Amino acid sequence: VAEAAMIVHFIAGLASLFYLPFIFSIVILVIFLSAAGLSLGIRARIAGLLVKIFEWGSDVTDEPEPEEIQAEEEEEPRPGLIKKRHSSSDLRIIKREHSEIIDTKLQGQDVLKKKSTVSVLVDDSLDFISAGIESIIEDNVTSRFSAEQLPSWNLLSRTKYSFQHINTKLTILWILGFYFRYLILVPIRVCLFVVGMASMVLITSAVGYVPNKAMKKWLNRRAMLMSMRIFSRSFSSIVRFHDRENRAKHGGICVANHTSPMDVMILSCDNCYAMVGQKQGGLLGFIQRSLSKAEHHIWFERSEVNDRKAVSNRMREHVEDPSKLPIIIFPEGTCINNTSVMMFKKGSFEISATIYPIAMKYDSRLGDAFWNSSKQSYGEYLWMMMTSWAITCDVWYLPPMTRLEGEDSIAFARRVKKAIAKAGGLVDMEWDGELKRNKVSNKLIALQQKLYFERLSTRTSMCSDVPPDSIDLLKNMSEEERNQLLKRLDEADDDEAVIRKVSQFIPEVAQLVSEGVQTES
Repeated sequence: VAEAAMIVHFIAGLASLFYLPFIFSIVILVIFLSAAGLSLGIRARIAGLLVKIFEWGSDVTDEPEPEEIQAEEEEEPRPGLIKKRHSSSDLRIIKREHSEIIDTKLQGQDVLKKKSTVSVLVDDSLDFISAGIESIIEDNVTSRFSAEQLPSWNLLSRTKYSFQHINTKLTILWILGFYFRYLILVPIRVCLFVVGMASMVLITSAVGYVPNKAMKKWLNRRAMLMSMRIFSRSFSSIVRFHDRENRAKHGGICVANHTSPMDVMILSCDNCYAMVGQKQGGLLGFIQRSLSKAEHHIWFERSEVNDRKAVSNRMREHVEDPSKLPIIIFPEGTCINNTSVMMFKKGSFEISATIYPIAMKYDSRLGDAFWNSSKQSYGEYLWMMMTSWAITCDVWYLPPMTRLEGEDSIAFARRVKKAIAKAGGLVDMEWDGELKRNKVSNKLIALQQKLYFERLSTRTSMCSDVPPDSIDLLKNMSEEERNQLLKRLDEADDDEAVIRKVSQFIPEVAQLVSEGVQTES
């Protein structure tokens, strides 16, 4: 017992003599570089080395044990001991042929052929059944709400489930990586996180008492850039900014795709933004109140409808004031796994005619920045990020986009979303991100049923007593008109009520169209 105590005391002495000074010297160096906006390039070099190790690990083969040679001779050879998986944005378990066929039929774009009613019903029924099975196996929407699959194992235990046949060599690498992350990286990152948090709260609180507005604005910008850069170093973030000449400088609204709560931190390393978001409690609420002392930010309660109107008015006043910071908004409203861009809410596109789009693309090989809020608390997410290798992100500043003449807010939002998806190499999707928490609206289901009803009325002798013009209405109406129709439909309406409301809506749209034509002439 005495010898063991002496050994423990000796190890503790060595730690205090070498380990702690080493950690604190690294922390001080990183803080100095962050405050000055400099980098030695060490993180990028280490990240490149790690990627090469991961790629090497994907091709490692294991030498079989003597007793396994005979069994392996009877089995088919396997290409490698790590089963590679493509990125979830490219991964396809099946080819969704029948789902595409159904979409074509519902839009009336399929080739019209003379078929009997029985043939049409049987053919469509088989397509619907096949499309349903395809959606059960794999659909394009729910996969965007889970972590992206990796092409190779990154030696993190949380991503090990996607790969099999981990051999001895990779196990040794994982153990070495585990000690490196938890004994070297994590202590440094925790210290940097505490320093960044303390500097942001203390400096912004002090800046709030500066009477001179110009000096207050300058100090706040310097404090926020320094604090956010220290924050980013606490996760070993490697951020590459492209086309920086397109950054918003005064006022305006910036919109970006949303992957993580760290999106704001990443963007704030290069520019200062006014934030719009939901009021939080606890640590996040304390940070929100501290930030609001030095700059104008907009926090609101999602459950209060009247407050939303006040938020829109405050945002409009903010945008019209060129002395204030540009607002950063994530119109998707929820975190997506950075493989796609989902539907943008139209609210921010109604406030300003000019939008500054920003595309963000994370490299998940060193650490997945996606936050699955339904499975992880904010504290668990931060710890997962601190114990990852690094956070790598590319940011593209797109040229400002202005609403076209006659373009409604929904069409404008869709055009901006398409530009962001193209710049970031993401999939452009029209589905609402709120499907992450809510089921599909009954209104949407009813409209899909009406689309098929109209297909039957035009392709068969069924339903001949119902006017077939609602399908033309749905095809030709604008997004604003479609939204007006959805507002009239009640989820409790039966089929007859829906058809009646759609039929009543047709002459109103036709009258508006004719009035528009007369005005143009």
